[in-house]
Amino acid sequence: MPRFDKWLIGVAPMTPVDRVARKALVTRLRAVEHYLEAAIGGDDEAEAIHQLRIWTRRTAAALRLFAPALLAKPARRLRKTLRRLRRAAGLVRDCDVHLEQLRSEAEKPPRRLIANLKHERRIGRRELKSLRNRLQKKERLARRSAAVLDAIAWPKRHSSRAAPEFAPWCREQLAAQGAAFFELAEVAADSDRQLHELRKAGKRLRYALELAAAAMAPRQHRKLYEELSLLQEKLGAVCDHLAKAEQLRDWQAQSKKHQDRQRLGELLAREEQRLALDRRKFHCWWSAARRSRLQTHWHAATS
Repeated sequence: MPRFDKWLIGVAPMTPVDRVARKALVTRLRAVEHYLEAAIGGDDEAEAIHQLRIWTRRTAAALRLFAPALLAKPARRLRKTLRRLRRAAGLVRDCDVHLEQLRSEAEKPPRRLIANLKHERRIGRRELKSLRNRLQKKERLARRSAAVLDAIAWPKRHSSRAAPEFAPWCREQLAAQGAAFFELAEVAADSDRQLHELRKAGKRLRYALELAAAAMAPRQHRKLYEELSLLQEKLGAVCDHLAKAEQLRDWQAQSKKHQDRQRLGELLAREEQRLALDRRKFHCWWSAARRSRLQTHWHAATS
């Protein structure tokens, strides 16, 4: 399976924004097309579906960052297509994760539950395959991608007729995205739902940073990416426990056999203990001082 570089490389700081936008989107859209093809019937279908989900997010981050250089209607249509692909891949990926967890953590996972998950995966796979076929018919995905790429330009409605240099423009864009993230970070500890929203916002910011290596000093860029990756790791542990506990409650409520409900109850109790521990660890780690340091580093790198 070929590898696609998540970093936007080969770009000079002074390169015009429209040229950088085209390079970034071409790479990401190629990755989406490749993993979409491999997601059904490939040698490693599960991994291809996982990568398809990731690269649709990376492409959406590029569309968000370079929005000023894109025509609104084609970009909106492509974002909608990517969102549908991400959700379809996510349904199958979630089944894969649940099956792996049940088999690894339960000595005798309920057979009916395993069968139901396999059934849900087959349904999700058929839906993903149907979506892929519709997008490949008459080259719909390729045409929607081309509609965005062919129209990339610095619109005359902006203050300058010439596209600005990438590095200072990118830092300005990232400063605005960072401000929204840190505003959310101030209140995100109040509830599990807000932690989930913080995780999504941090993920979007990290994907944007993958496009910004040429816009920052290497040390600053590496430091910010490492800090955001660590935040995602710790938040991810909490949010994954939350999602798993919720799913176990649903399965337990739907199970008809007492023995199955008992097994699921044991798994749920174990998961809730892990959740409580990781939640406490996260709140201790994500202190006001740590948030302030990250915000200071972000401001220094994007100013």
